[in-house]
Amino acid sequence: MGTWVKETDEAFYLMQGNQWISRIRKRPSASNSQERVLNVEGMREWFLRSDAPMAMTVAIGTGAPEPEQAGGGDNVASPPDNVASPPDNVASPPDNVASPPDNVASPPDNVASPPGEVISPPIGGGDTTAPDLDKETDPSPVNSLALRVKSATYFKLQPKMASELADAEKVLVTSGNTFEIQYYINVGNNHWQVQLLEPMGDPPNRAWFVYTPDIDLLTGVQLRVVSDTLFKTEPKLSSQLTESQKVFVKNGTQVGLVDFKPAAGDHFEIELADAVVGAEVGRKWYVYNPDVKISGNRETLEVNSDTILKAKPVQSSQLPDPDKILVKKGSVFLLNSFTQPDNNHVRVALQGAFLGPKNLTTWHAYVPDIEISGTEIGNNPKDQGPGKPTNPADRGVALTLPGFKGTYYSNDPIQPKNRYGVRGNFTWGEALHVNRSTGAYRRPASAAVVYNILKVADVMEEIRKIYGDRPIKINSWYRDPVTNRAVGGASRSRHLSGDAVDFVVPGVRNFDVYARLNGWWGSRGGLASSSVFTHIDVRGYRARWSYGY
Repeated sequence: MGTWVKETDEAFYLMQGNQWISRIRKRPSASNSQERVLNVEGMREWFLRSDAPMAMTVAIGTGAPEPEQAGGGDNVASPPDNVASPPDNVASPPDNVASPPDNVASPPDNVASPPGEVISPPIGGGDTTAPDLDKETDPSPVNSLALRVKSATYFKLQPKMASELADAEKVLVTSGNTFEIQYYINVGNNHWQVQLLEPMGDPPNRAWFVYTPDIDLLTGVQLRVVSDTLFKTEPKLSSQLTESQKVFVKNGTQVGLVDFKPAAGDHFEIELADAVVGAEVGRKWYVYNPDVKISGNRETLEVNSDTILKAKPVQSSQLPDPDKILVKKGSVFLLNSFTQPDNNHVRVALQGAFLGPKNLTTWHAYVPDIEISGTEIGNNPKDQGPGKPTNPADRGVALTLPGFKGTYYSNDPIQPKNRYGVRGNFTWGEALHVNRSTGAYRRPASAAVVYNILKVADVMEEIRKIYGDRPIKINSWYRDPVTNRAVGGASRSRHLSGDAVDFVVPGVRNFDVYARLNGWWGSRGGLASSSVFTHIDVRGYRARWSYGY
């Protein structure tokens, strides 16, 4: 069957029969709103085929439906499109507009993209809209990393344009294919290096580079837009941003997320599983928290500096080669579990990644070189602190602490004299959630818990000083296992060890607290936020997340 070219209102198509096998979309002109443009470079491959098109039909302005794709996207007969059109320059609405503006969110220039690497359309229409907006779903956790090819693309041995590579250095992969991967590395220029679980190509190979706008990462985490909003390059009011720094996203849109964290101005910092087109193709954006709902979660290990994963928490020079493996900066793994640091190492169990000659999934990672993101699904603590004593002169309820002699009292400060040389501001009653009317309290399980309470109390004194000695409200400090389950805490919650606090700085939004403390806290421990509280812990390595509520 021969091929032919069809032009419609929306695109040029390479047709085979009555279905298209390759497409180049038209985009609004940046200089003339009455014109639509496209880059014809992508057509070159059409005319190099053995069945090159010899005819063309033109049917624009008729309102006729667009043709269907051959095989539902699984039977691409030629390398895919090379879209390269000017970016959208239409004004976007503020964060909470009632209806979308005209002609927004068209894909940007991508002149460097080779044939076989096509830019995806913006978020907000088509299959991204939830079919039932009243139905609440919690995405199922994923057991391994996986990517799905959404537009036919090349897997490449180098992160270059496909046209610059020899045939032996690239493999054409059609849309709809899904691949399990062990990890991925963002190498820049809209490319990831992915390590496949199963090799492909001839000769077989596991390590490939892939153009990120052509793929989705399957994550088990979803963001749903509940009010027309904007995706922005900075966490600012839309009026403070240029048109190239924001993309309109309509109510009802659903997208997968790789990661999400709190940000200033009551925003989420999000990394999309699918690239969005603004002034440039991007996965990392900010979105106004009240306009979205996030469900599901996952835990990842990200390598912040070239490091060596080890079978034991010792110096790498003490291990034989089969018991260690070099991992590059930027590598991201899905986590099954992890433990408290031992000898400045965290023991991590990777999901779906089998590394080294022994195909190990459990390794020890050097604390300064890693960051852990995400929390367990169902980690939605709803704990309430007892508040400050109304009469500090009354020492309150008598307490006994394991490993410590004598009697302590609920209204006594945890630090009789803090790091600033004055009486401490946080009490044992706040740390142990003392009920003044009944005398009940959460008795620490061990002396180690008490020492952790002392350690994190010192951190809370620092935070209080950062905010000008403003009183801080404690929502949750120590939790025994029974209480932790009752209030909806994570099964591995740091509150079980006494070295975590959920707190509120009155008069300051919790996301703004997170944003202010993030750089200061660095890699000393965990930091997270919800709309209800900010969480901090002294676990000893960097961890960041948001609770999504």
